[in-house]
Amino acid sequence: MKERGRPKIVQDDEILNAALKGFAELGYEGISLRTLSTDLGLSHSAVGQRYGTKENLFRHAVAAEFDRFFAAIGTARAAWPEVQDDLQELRALVHSFLTAAASFPSLGQLMNREGVDRSDRLDFIFETAIVPQISPLIELLDRLRSEKLIYPIPTRSLFFLVAHGAEAPFTLRGFSAEFDPYDGELDVPAHIEVMTDLVMRAITL
Repeated sequence: MKERGRPKIVQDDEILNAALKGFAELGYEGISLRTLSTDLGLSHSAVGQRYGTKENLFRHAVAAEFDRFFAAIGTARAAWPEVQDDLQELRALVHSFLTAAASFPSLGQLMNREGVDRSDRLDFIFETAIVPQISPLIELLDRLRSEKLIYPIPTRSLFFLVAHGAEAPFTLRGFSAEFDPYDGELDVPAHIEVMTDLVMRAITL
């Protein structure tokens, strides 16, 4: 009689990554703890035993992905030379955000889904991930507006222009590829440079 092998060992990072991708591609209602466990080669109840509820799994997966995303922004920002003024700082932040976003398409896809309607999940994302990170940006924009260095653009307008406009080709990859016959395959670094320059030119007085 053949002995059964040991149960597969799956690290938390692997579970959270798979969960985040599932929530992004299928929506919150589109996955279950049972199917996620099966997809990972685990017993049907394994993920449920580890995280309890789907809501708890969602929160852990989203928090972990945003932590990685903001760390990537920090890494991209650290690669910039020392800036001389607030306008250069804003340019560096826009560029760094887009640089990081290119590596996190599932996070953008998730926000496109969750951002359609108000919900407890969206409130959790906004209050725990967005607000703590966006506060320095708000202070920076306040200074630039008060010094009349940029148009009095609302924070929301700039955020969506960058996070759901300039970032779109990274998230809507299929749609972006439809433009390949006209523009060629997306050149990510070139796109980041062009969009950063366009955003800054558009808002600077």
